Amino acid sequence: MINTTKIARSNLKQNKSKSILIIITIVLSTILLASVFMTCVDWNEANKERTRLYCGSQHGLFGGITQAKYNEVKAHADIESIGVVNGVGLKEYEDESKIGLSYMDKNAVDFNSMNLIEGKLPSKKNEIVLDDLALDRLGYEHKIGQKIKIQYDDYSKKGITDAEFILTGITTSSESSKTRRMYNAIVSEEYMKSTRDMNKEKLNLYIRLKNTKNLQGQEIIDKVNKVARDLDIPNYRVLANEDYIKSLKPDSEVITWGALIGIVIILSSILVIYNIFYLSIVTKVQEFGKLRAIGATKKQIKSIVLKEGIFLSSIAIPLGTIIGYIINKLVINKIFFEGTNISKLPIAIFIMLISFATVFVSLLKPMRVASKVSIIDAVRYNGEEKLNKKSRKGYESINIKRLSYANLSRNKKRTYITLISLSLSGILFIVVSSLLSSMDAEKLARDHFPYDLRISLDSYTFGDEDSPETEINILQTKNPLGQKFRDEISEMNGVKNIEIFKETKAELPEYNTEYKYHDFSSIDESDLGDLELYLQSGKIDLEKLKSGKEIILLSPELAKEINIEVGDKITITLYDGNEKVDKEFKVQAITSAPGTFAVHNDAFNKLFKNDTTTSIGIYTEKDKYTDVKNYIESLDKKNEYLQSASIDKELEVANLSINSTKIMAYSLVVIIGIIGFMNLINSMITSIITRKKELGMLQAIGLTNKQLIKMLNIEAMFYTLTMLVSSLTLGTGLGYIAVYAFRKTGASYASYELPLIQIIIMIVFSVVSQLLLTYLISKNFNKESLIDRVRYSE
Repeated sequence: MINTTKIARSNLKQNKSKSILIIITIVLSTILLASVFMTCVDWNEANKERTRLYCGSQHGLFGGITQAKYNEVKAHADIESIGVVNGVGLKEYEDESKIGLSYMDKNAVDFNSMNLIEGKLPSKKNEIVLDDLALDRLGYEHKIGQKIKIQYDDYSKKGITDAEFILTGITTSSESSKTRRMYNAIVSEEYMKSTRDMNKEKLNLYIRLKNTKNLQGQEIIDKVNKVARDLDIPNYRVLANEDYIKSLKPDSEVITWGALIGIVIILSSILVIYNIFYLSIVTKVQEFGKLRAIGATKKQIKSIVLKEGIFLSSIAIPLGTIIGYIINKLVINKIFFEGTNISKLPIAIFIMLISFATVFVSLLKPMRVASKVSIIDAVRYNGEEKLNKKSRKGYESINIKRLSYANLSRNKKRTYITLISLSLSGILFIVVSSLLSSMDAEKLARDHFPYDLRISLDSYTFGDEDSPETEINILQTKNPLGQKFRDEISEMNGVKNIEIFKETKAELPEYNTEYKYHDFSSIDESDLGDLELYLQSGKIDLEKLKSGKEIILLSPELAKEINIEVGDKITITLYDGNEKVDKEFKVQAITSAPGTFAVHNDAFNKLFKNDTTTSIGIYTEKDKYTDVKNYIESLDKKNEYLQSASIDKELEVANLSINSTKIMAYSLVVIIGIIGFMNLINSMITSIITRKKELGMLQAIGLTNKQLIKMLNIEAMFYTLTMLVSSLTLGTGLGYIAVYAFRKTGASYASYELPLIQIIIMIVFSVVSQLLLTYLISKNFNKESLIDRVRYSE
């Protein structure tokens, strides 16, 4: 009786070199597969963590909330927890660094990820918590219990306040705090109440909602807004934490892209593992023919092949998964994702199942080949593809080039699989490089901040009955951004030109809308592109807009709410300082853009007596940028209703975002590239092993070592050049399409740029590594004596 298990084990022991090669290759493939999947999971987890650190873990923010309204919020059925924050004061330095003093309860501290390094939150009047950089800026040691003296501007009164505290805790400064140079100080509730009239204070409430586990991102955002409506909190005081919410519940587009990347990785690994087993098993079909000759059944032959694969996989796959986990934990996580802590057991099990399933699928063809051929054909089998009854082309003379191509055509399936794997890696590298090269940090920053500097109205309200003096239309009666101010800015040395943005308050007297007050703003020719990009209905005609009789509705949601369509007439109450004016407009178009209503700037100026400027964008000469910036920031400090911003800070944020994306994407692509290169290594080594006797005989009749290396180089160069040609043609084309599709998603800052440097790196690496591989293989091959090579037959 034939013992298939014993035969399988015996075959593996007898063919140790080939078994070791298979194990090593499967281990490497599994390592890469494990590290890629675990890295993807960690990437997702790290993205959540980064979002939590930068944006907080609250679902939303309700701003400017009175004590009475706070009690209503607490009682709402959908509120799970609330974090309370109230600004107390600010300490500013000449270098623009700041320390903000505020009261925060424990929930707010947790939501903002302000983890205590040591100590506790303040509870007594004279207690305070500072972050590490605030202590450094104040000039104190990181020591609990010491007295801290601070001079700061109190928000509730004019002038400088001197205060002395006992340090009870130290927190770690966040990356956003470091970037903005805005450090934190937390005072106690008792201190806050002792320094101001709490009946006049407006609190900021960080909220988390109940029962959000099964909701999608947009559903959570809608729920935040619904709670605000239930509590009659105006929309300008509501801010859903969209970045955090979307990081928890990726939308369908994100899931689709993630699945596509995962499929590419799995297919690359499947090609490698399949090729390994296919090439290693078909060379042993002769042995199975001999077993058939002594009585082995087809089922037993299949069993032997399957058991060999299972034995090798049982060693290689768990080992590869463990090493992949170690690499992920000790190398990748330490560099990119330090702090992530998620169980990898489910991923490890999934990877092993995928790998075992791939091995099983890979064995089906060799099992079928070994069991179905006749005994005579099996003994004659040499791994070459059948050419049916086609006549074979011969040559009167033979050379190194013809020998190389003869070997490549001997097993076309092996050649095609290797080429597909290598080309897939190269194409993916070019596509990703094209996408990453298209990401310009300055364009990204300019997309949101097109000017060099901006100064805007700040701290104004929009329908706040408790603070009528801060309403936007009232502030505009004595607008700090008035004509005199604008002339002063325009005439500054170094200012090239300025852009003016106008906006005021409006309402719809004929409709009972969700929000009482709406934005009424001006547009000009420069806004046409964005307005038409998101056009819902109608056609934008700037000349008709200049007449003042037509209007663009910027909110499709409002159009749906009040059942307004293009061509309808609508009466709008416009707030011009202390006056209100009713004006009828025809709806020219409906589009999606910030604000609610818009008319042309020419018509806007005729509608209002007061100066409705809310923001000024400033363009400067490069060498005068710093001087103008310093002056604008000095104006900001002098007026509590003004706020300045600069392109510098926008660039810092854009660079941080793009650079982290590039590091992660290139790491993933390089790993996939290694998978493809492994297939080339496997094909070359297997080709040498299966032709050892043949090459030995060629050397015996005069083939030199130099000619052998040249022959192997031609074979390897065929793979390399084919990969490069397919990568540079298909990859470049697909890269252009990918960038175009990326722009269509709203990434207007992306513009196609041929990734020339990356292409050169890929070409140099491919050629050099191929030459090195050929040299090492031939050197190892020549260690064995010529007689042993001629006698070789496994």
